[in-house]
Amino acid sequence: MPPPDSRKHVGGLCYAKADAVTHDAKRVFGAGLETTWLAGTVKEVINHRPEGSKRATTYVLAKYKIGNKEYEKSIPLQSLKAQLPEGPPTAATAAEAGASTTQNEDENPTTTGDEVNNNGTPTSRETARADDNTTPPLPPLGAGTPPSPATPVAFANDGRAWFDGDLVHDINGPTTVKMWKMTCQWTGNEYTEGCDNGATPKHSELDCFMACFPKSQLIWMVDRLNTKLPHHDKQTTTIGELLKWFGVLILVTRFEFGSRADLWSEKPRCKHIPAPDFGKTGMSRQRFDDLWHHMEWSYQVPQRPDDMSSERHRWCLVQDFIDRINEHRVSYFHPSDIICVDESISRWHGLGGSWINKGLPMYVAIDRKPEDGCEIQDSCCGKSNIMMRLKLVKTATEEEALR
Repeated sequence: MPPPDSRKHVGGLCYAKADAVTHDAKRVFGAGLETTWLAGTVKEVINHRPEGSKRATTYVLAKYKIGNKEYEKSIPLQSLKAQLPEGPPTAATAAEAGASTTQNEDENPTTTGDEVNNNGTPTSRETARADDNTTPPLPPLGAGTPPSPATPVAFANDGRAWFDGDLVHDINGPTTVKMWKMTCQWTGNEYTEGCDNGATPKHSELDCFMACFPKSQLIWMVDRLNTKLPHHDKQTTTIGELLKWFGVLILVTRFEFGSRADLWSEKPRCKHIPAPDFGKTGMSRQRFDDLWHHMEWSYQVPQRPDDMSSERHRWCLVQDFIDRINEHRVSYFHPSDIICVDESISRWHGLGGSWINKGLPMYVAIDRKPEDGCEIQDSCCGKSNIMMRLKLVKTATEEEALR
C-alpha cells in the first residue's frame, strides 16, 4: 500500500515554483528563478468544483518562507511536488523499497530464524538487512515533518547564496565590535547607536538631515543660485530658503499629481481628499519653479574642452556632489564593525547610452534589479544603514582614461 501523499495532509511538505508563490521572487532569485523551488507547509486542502463543471480541482493552501517573510499561497495540486526536484528519494520510493524486501523474504520462507554471514557467524534477520544496505522506510507522515531547507534572501554575482541573519560569520577573521557615530557638522552633537531613546526619538528628521547633508554642498548651491538668479531678475536666496525648498521637494513625493501646479491648488480634486495647498508651506509655486530651474548640484563648464570626453563632461553635473558626500563621510562619520559593499540603481526615465550626446552617459540594465538607470557602487554601515562612500559606474573607456 503506497504511503499517503504529503501534499494532501495538513502539516505535510510540498514544493512550489518560486514565481508561483510571489512576484517578489524574481527580485530575490534573479536568473535562478526558473529552477528555484520553495518548501511549504500544508495548511489546508481545498477541493473546488466550478459551477456547471463535472470535475473538481484540488488546491493546496501552504505557507512558504523567503528570507524573513512568510507567504500563504493557494496553488493547484498538479503544480506542486511532494519532494524537491532532483532531490533524495521520496517517501513512496523508500517505502516501495522496503515493501520489495519484505516481499522477497515472503517468497523465500526457507531463510527463517537466524542466518549465517560470510564468516560463519550467526546473525539475526535485522542485521542481515542492514548489511544489505537496504533503504529503511521513512517514518509515517504524522511522526514528524522533515525541516524545511533554508531559503536564501538573495544571490551574489558569483552565485553564492545569502541567508537572513548571516552577519555573524567572520568572513575575513575576527573583528572588534565598534559603535557607529555621526558628528553634526553644524553643532558638534554626536549621533550614535541607541540615540532614539526608546519610542520617542531624541533627534528630529531635520537634525539628521543637517548632520548628513554636506555643509560644503549646501553653501556651494546657495552661492551658485545667487550668481544665476540676479541675471534673470530673480531675488537671491539663503540657506534657510534652500532648506525649505528641500522640504517641499520631499513633500512632493507623498502626492500623486498630473501637473506640479496642482500641488498649490486650494480646490480639492475629490471631496474625500483635501487640497494639497502647498502655499501653506511658505513657498509659492513661482518661487519653487525659479529655484528648480536654476538649481545646480555640481560645476560643469559651459563649453566642453577639446581634451575632455563627452561622457566626462556630462558626469560633471553630479560628480562634485558625490565627491563632497565622500569627503563629508570621511570627516564626520565613524562606521561600525559591519560594513556592506553593494551596488544601487538610480532609476532613469530619459535618454541614455554612450551613442548620444545627451542624457545619461552610462545606462545599466540588470535582470535581477527592479529598476534600470544609473548604477552606483557604494559601501554602507551595517548597523546605522548610513552610506559611507559612493562611486559612479562609468563606461570602460572612461574608467581606463581616469586610470
